[in-house]
Amino acid sequence: MLNEQSQELRATLDTLTKKLRNAPNATLRVQPHKKSFQYYIISKPGDTKGSYLPRAQIRKAALIAQRDYNRATATTLKEQIATIETFLKVYHPEAIDCTYQQLHPGRRVLVTPVREPDENYIEQWRHLPYTGKPFEINAPEYYTASGVRVRSKSEVIIADALDHAGVPYRYEYPTSVKGWGTLYPDFTCLDIRTRKEIIWEHFGLMGNADYTENVVQKIAHYAASGYTLGKNLIATFESGTTPLSIKQVQSNIKTLLK
Repeated sequence: MLNEQSQELRATLDTLTKKLRNAPNATLRVQPHKKSFQYYIISKPGDTKGSYLPRAQIRKAALIAQRDYNRATATTLKEQIATIETFLKVYHPEAIDCTYQQLHPGRRVLVTPVREPDENYIEQWRHLPYTGKPFEINAPEYYTASGVRVRSKSEVIIADALDHAGVPYRYEYPTSVKGWGTLYPDFTCLDIRTRKEIIWEHFGLMGNADYTENVVQKIAHYAASGYTLGKNLIATFESGTTPLSIKQVQSNIKTLLK
């Protein structure tokens, strides 16, 4: 997030720098006058008063004021970028984990870590025992590249994309939803950064009116249980004429899970 913020600040700084290249060289003096202001342009060295600027030429004052603001903002941006870069050079998100891992094995077994190392946490999360939704007899068999059985080709695409991105997930992990009871979301994903779970539902029959009505109700019940689209709930859709977008799948992973 900080790297992205730094890039955004740099882009803004570049824009301001380009604008400053063509900025006027004069200085602006602002003088309070009654309930308004009068503006004076100082263009000669040693001149402290400047030339009065009529209201009809207020655009000149605006250009100088904008230049001064852009300069001040550029300075602030440089300071913020430098602060982020300094922090990133020192900060290590897994520093606490490293402290534990660097202990002598004989000491490590005696110690309770402040935070379970990511590797251990993910391993335990992946292998938590649970009973998923059973498959019907003679149901079509679809398997992901890692050997997980799912219910559709689209779910294979999503699962393989999650695996490729290194995102841990549980397939059809039972979840309690208000007003509905127990649901089996297609994927319950682990955001490794925050260690929070994000549900991913894929709705593949949006061309069917009854199915679509069920989808609307399901999303509403998810919302009542604290699941918000774009935050801890991902939803993808397709119909007979509009297949699942792989780019959308990858974008959801990049935005909410990486």
